[in-house]
Amino acid sequence: MFNANFYPTPREVIERMCFSSAVLGKKVLEPSAGSGNIITYAKELGAIVTACEINHDLAMIASKKADKFLKHDFMQVKSEEVSHMDYIIMNPPFSADEKHILHAWEVAPEGCQIVALCNWNTLKNPYSSARTKLRNLVDQNGSSEELGNAFSTADRETDVYIGMVKLYKPKTGDNEFEGYFDMTEQEERQENGIMAYNEIRNIVNRYVGAVKTFNEVVEASDKMNSLIDQIPKFGRIKFGAVQYRDGKDYKITRDEFKKELQKSAWKSIFDKMNMQKYVTRSIMEDINKFVEQQVQVPFTMKNIYSMIELIVLTHGNRMDKVLTEAFDRICSLSFDNSEAGKGWKTNSNYKVNQRFIDTYICEFDSRWPTNHTKISSSGRDDKLDDIVKALCFMTGKNYEEVTRMEYDNQWGKKESCRRSLYNFFNHNHTDWGQWVQWNEFFRVRGYKKGTMHFEFLDENVWMEFNRRVAKIKGWQLPKNTDRKQKGTERTRKEGVEVY
Repeated sequence: MFNANFYPTPREVIERMCFSSAVLGKKVLEPSAGSGNIITYAKELGAIVTACEINHDLAMIASKKADKFLKHDFMQVKSEEVSHMDYIIMNPPFSADEKHILHAWEVAPEGCQIVALCNWNTLKNPYSSARTKLRNLVDQNGSSEELGNAFSTADRETDVYIGMVKLYKPKTGDNEFEGYFDMTEQEERQENGIMAYNEIRNIVNRYVGAVKTFNEVVEASDKMNSLIDQIPKFGRIKFGAVQYRDGKDYKITRDEFKKELQKSAWKSIFDKMNMQKYVTRSIMEDINKFVEQQVQVPFTMKNIYSMIELIVLTHGNRMDKVLTEAFDRICSLSFDNSEAGKGWKTNSNYKVNQRFIDTYICEFDSRWPTNHTKISSSGRDDKLDDIVKALCFMTGKNYEEVTRMEYDNQWGKKESCRRSLYNFFNHNHTDWGQWVQWNEFFRVRGYKKGTMHFEFLDENVWMEFNRRVAKIKGWQLPKNTDRKQKGTERTRKEGVEVY
């Protein structure tokens, strides 16, 4: 049964391949089934699986697991044999992965989604015509992701760095917008309290309408240009779809218009969802990356709700990541910020001090000196806000309530804004070195040299922060979790706090 290209797909890798894929009741083709790991997982999700496998011994195993066995050699499969497939999910032989993925694209019907593993080097170094073709196909019709040494713990190990390719074969003609609207939904529906159904439907409706109208507009523009071009000395006005780049107007094709409009439509959805409430700066970068890479994924009601569900369901894991990033960042800024001092990177038996120091927060201009604390406009507002966001998640507090502040504008009227450090000190004239409560979690004081001191106001929040990160990292938190640490001892003398 030995096959040089036989590397059974680990379950955790298959989970990543199928993550967010709605295969329930869908028809899935597994072109290189091997011993049937992908078949088993897809069927657990409710898919109807057809398989191919070139090795006869392995094919006997795969045929018993699949709903249908098509043929041995996938490279001999014709488009009419798989014209009913919704998904092609594959782990092709790494020695010819680009050829197998390109063949999958060639035979896949319109509307089919392809998820394929490959040698990451196949995408990274497109030295052959087939690899170049695959690279261009990914750029135009999907996305790629490096999974790393994903087979290091597989039944049959390999140290090859693995990539994952996701492709969507767009529909054309009269079927192009089939499935963009789910007519079974109720207009009043609201998903996870984030965004009303009719708002999403309105954006999708405008997107579909604009793309459908594009050809009519271009045809009318071409007709108008042909008329006015015949009139001498009339050359200042031109009609058509153009994009201004590098000082020139470039004519836009329908596909280019569709891509740009879809990116803007996705961003509009994310804006209306008020994503700042749910994600951090790094996650927003991931979402922006998604928008750029997934332009070929249909902008359908179903896909939009799937994205909403994905963001909400992974919110907890993402906030845990923010807590650990904040923890590591605080420790890395100063040796005095944690118990471990210089050994914080290798010492798992430590905790962040109740008071810590952050750098490059404040700015002092000797040309225009001021007695009031000034926050650098290019400071770390977003990263500090991430910490507040994670603490809100940890404590169950409402981020919007914790971070909203009111101030009097220049006309004496009340206005509100987000309580970032910059906004807070801009509207509250606090002297250098003076402690002031920033929000429910911290009090702060700034110094002219650029540093700012932070102190957890609530011991329980401070200790829970340490416990939570220790649990995430798998560390044993020290039994001594009292607050008497370096730089945080506090006594009272005549009503004044002394350090």
